Amino acid sequence: MGEGGGVTPYRVRAATVEDGPRIRALFSRAYGAEWPEEDWKWKFLRNPDGWFGVVAETEEGEIVGNFSGWPMQFLLAGDRRRVYSAGDVATAPEARGLGKNRNVYADMATAFYDSVQAEGVPFTIGFPHPRAHEISRRLGRTRDYFAVREVRVPCEAFPPAPPGVETGDFVTESFDPLWTAACWTLPAAAVRDRARSNWRFHARPTRYYRMVRLVSGREDLAWAALSVVGEDAIVADFLGRDEEGGDLLPLFSAVAAEASRLGARRLKFWKSPGGPGGRTIEKLGGEERDAGFWIVGRVFDEEGARLFLRSGHFVPSLWDVI
Repeated sequence: MGEGGGVTPYRVRAATVEDGPRIRALFSRAYGAEWPEEDWKWKFLRNPDGWFGVVAETEEGEIVGNFSGWPMQFLLAGDRRRVYSAGDVATAPEARGLGKNRNVYADMATAFYDSVQAEGVPFTIGFPHPRAHEISRRLGRTRDYFAVREVRVPCEAFPPAPPGVETGDFVTESFDPLWTAACWTLPAAAVRDRARSNWRFHARPTRYYRMVRLVSGREDLAWAALSVVGEDAIVADFLGRDEEGGDLLPLFSAVAAEASRLGARRLKFWKSPGGPGGRTIEKLGGEERDAGFWIVGRVFDEEGARLFLRSGHFVPSLWDVI
């Protein structure tokens, strides 16, 4: 990766494991909040799909910018494709004056997106807050996909939980046939096999998720992961076997019962453009409202992006903040 344009006092290069402490220190300076080491290691070093990011480094070896992506395997029409969720962006205040007629953010964004495009990534996703949204469009050249919408449903609005409900903190080999069956119902979705589900929802050191399963004998029929925050239970992800979503209402009833037991009063979903979940959530009623941010990204394969935006299994777990 090249210099920051002309003769400049910084360079943009691929991040390495050794950069971790300096990247976290940069985030502390930029946002006034610590990024715990264990959380950084979980997100990047322990991610089953690896990690990639770029940093801006001064001539003195100080990291003054970071632009990272959270890679994940995606199912697109039955094929596995690598997709990046770009979002861990920070620049030091003093970096704004570095490089004549250049911009550290723009240089990092160009290096990052050029690299992932060369990997054959069909598209990227990101969830910027309002101020970062404009910066992403102007300097990162991302496009708006759609505004994220929430659907909130009171727990008491669901029917009683069905029989055969089990709860826990991780999934075992009984989950494998469910994932195999669910693949046929999902035209566009993040891969949620056993290893990735346990990494995403069990191994995370700074957030607790509760898993709910519908079980028959030794088989998992449907599954969901929820995160309770105050009176809201965020339904972070879910899977069923039925292409029409017929098993999701019983699953959500079981989730509502467990959420109530944990002190929540309502389930919170993301409105999904397609898949069994999209149709089922649409039927739940509840209160729909703007979540306050967009999903954006860069597109390198228009057909793949259209499939995701039209039919994607759109769930909160695509965003690392949840």
